[in-house]
Amino acid sequence: MKVTSIRDAWAEVQKIFPTRYEHDTSRSERAGYPIYYSTSAGVNAWISDLGNRLEVNLPDGKSVNIWIQAPAEAATSDSTKDTEDDGSATREERRETAKRIQRLTYCYTKEYVHEMDNKKREDAAVKEMQAAATEGGEIKCMVLTAENNARVMMGCITDCIAAVDILVNMEEDVDDWMIAGINAMLDKVRVTQGIPFDLSTAICGVLGAQYR
Repeated sequence: MKVTSIRDAWAEVQKIFPTRYEHDTSRSERAGYPIYYSTSAGVNAWISDLGNRLEVNLPDGKSVNIWIQAPAEAATSDSTKDTEDDGSATREERRETAKRIQRLTYCYTKEYVHEMDNKKREDAAVKEMQAAATEGGEIKCMVLTAENNARVMMGCITDCIAAVDILVNMEEDVDDWMIAGINAMLDKVRVTQGIPFDLSTAICGVLGAQYR
C-alpha cells in the first residue's frame, strides 16, 4: 500500500499489526535499521523501518509493505505504472518473493533435522537387533525411512537456495509472471497449511533454474 506521510504509514500499521510492539535494540543493531517487535509472547511479528517504507511481517508469514511517498511522487507513480510495464519483475517483488522462499527453507530444514534425529534412533535400534540376534533364532526385519526422508529434505533445501540465488541476483532475468506463479503457489500452501515436498522443485521449474 502507499501513503503520503510517515504518520499515515504508522496509522496503517496500527490497523493490521495484531499486538502491541516496541523497539528491539538487539535486532535493530544486527539488521542495521530499526525493528519493532511484538510484545506478546510467542507471537513472531515485527515491523522493519526501512526509511521510505515500513515492512510489516505478520505471524502467518505474510509481509505488507507500506510505501511512504510524497503526494507528487505518488501521483506520478500511479499515472505511469501501466505504461512502463515491460514484463520484468521489480527488485522489490523479487526480494519479497525471495524472503518467502527463505521462510520455506526454514520449514524444510526443521524437517531435515527431525529426520536426522530419527536416523539416530533407527541406527541404535538396528544395533540392538543385531546384538540380540542368535544363530538359528527368529528372523527379524526393520523398515528404515529416515535416511531417505532426510535426503529428500536436503533436495528441497537445495532447490530453495537455488531459487533465492536467482531472485536476488539482478543479472538474472525474472519475469513478473514467474513471481506471480511462485506467490500463487505459496499462497495456496499457506491456506491449506501443508508444505508439499515437491513445492521447491515447482518453484525452480517456474524460474527455469535447470537452464540457467
